[in-house]
Amino acid sequence: MKPIVFLILLVSAGLVIGCQPPDPVREATAKLKPVEDTYVHAWNKGNLDTLNAICDPQVAAYVGMTSAYRGLDSLKRFIAGTRTMYPDFKVTVEEELYVGNHAVTRWTITGTNTVPGDFPPTGKSFKVSGLSLSRFVNGKLAEERLEYDRLYLLQQLGFKLTPPTK
Repeated sequence: MKPIVFLILLVSAGLVIGCQPPDPVREATAKLKPVEDTYVHAWNKGNLDTLNAICDPQVAAYVGMTSAYRGLDSLKRFIAGTRTMYPDFKVTVEEELYVGNHAVTRWTITGTNTVPGDFPPTGKSFKVSGLSLSRFVNGKLAEERLEYDRLYLLQQLGFKLTPPTK
């Protein structure tokens, strides 16, 4: 092949590849995955100072229809309280998808209740899967909506559901 033909083919291939429309999933993943990774790391290691850089000051979370926390200080207290009750608490990300300013994450959490908190320690472990829908504003976590089976978690810790008496 003559050098000029090779050069034309190379330049043409570069133009075709370079002129492709942007991939919104790839762009969102590149922008938001490092934020989400840092957030999960804060949950797993308890390094709450890292949240200052990745969370909106008014960050909020909802578990089902219930507000879990509102504001960065409240988030830090929530994580610290969880990690106190379950010193081995761990979040494992199973799948994640980023689009626009949102992330959907399927995760598994595990832990052992060995320290008192909202209730006396049971000494029992749990393993529960769930989903989070996260919304980001200006590249920072602004809102998280979580869904998981809270009753199943409590049953693993030894709690019983008893019907009301008349």
